[in-house]
Amino acid sequence: ATPYVNPSPYDNLVYHRGHAKGPNVTARAAILVEASTGTILYARNEHEVREPASITKIMTAIVAIERGDLADVVQVSADAARVAGSSLGLAAGQRYKLEELIRATMLRSGNDGATAVAEHVGGSVAEFVELMNARAASMGLKHTHFANPHGLSAPGHYSTAYDIAEMCIWGFRLQKFADIVGCPELWSSPVAGGKPRLAYSTNRLLWSLAGADGVKTGTTSRAGHCLAASATRDGLQFIAVVLRSGARFHDASALLEYGFANFVRVDV
Repeated sequence: ATPYVNPSPYDNLVYHRGHAKGPNVTARAAILVEASTGTILYARNEHEVREPASITKIMTAIVAIERGDLADVVQVSADAARVAGSSLGLAAGQRYKLEELIRATMLRSGNDGATAVAEHVGGSVAEFVELMNARAASMGLKHTHFANPHGLSAPGHYSTAYDIAEMCIWGFRLQKFADIVGCPELWSSPVAGGKPRLAYSTNRLLWSLAGADGVKTGTTSRAGHCLAASATRDGLQFIAVVLRSGARFHDASALLEYGFANFVRVDV
């Protein structure tokens, strides 16, 4: 595998002196980061290791975009079609363009789609997961490890709010990633024909929050309700991550609005 070169303008996220203040949130772990500088503006249990659920698919998309040919045609395997949990309703033998499959997977959080992408780009799910973990290491994510490409609970599958925020920052450096996660809806159909289907994003903030431009929801019984969310206004981008939240959209929205209301970037 080709080694990744780290182009990050900073080695680690930097804490703002007022990071302990901020809105009350229900999430067990949370963080708010200004994306261009990596400045942490709010943090709560940000290094606590937790299951990320389908937020996992952020890394799946990053690796697939970086490693795959988006014009490739992916044939859905029987193994991918039968993966449990949230689903795109894929059938074995169906063929999709890789880019369209990544888009649908991120939009509707399809575990079947994530598996099909992984099999195609990595050669197998196991090999793709190795690429995910190598990419996490190259990003400097010290408390993240993946066991699958979709986020279902599994031994050795974990991350932190802090690491997820960094992962999102990395993702947004890829224009294709930004385009995909900021898309609120998608028409998709198999390459060989078939009835087009309209799918809507699971990220409600794309409709309800001014400037919202991604990123990914996640839910399992063990992880609880999770969300990584981004919003940009007047060139200023904030990323909020909330894990095991009782009101994830409210929590993330409150954090993002707190950022816009209380912080400005000063270029010196």
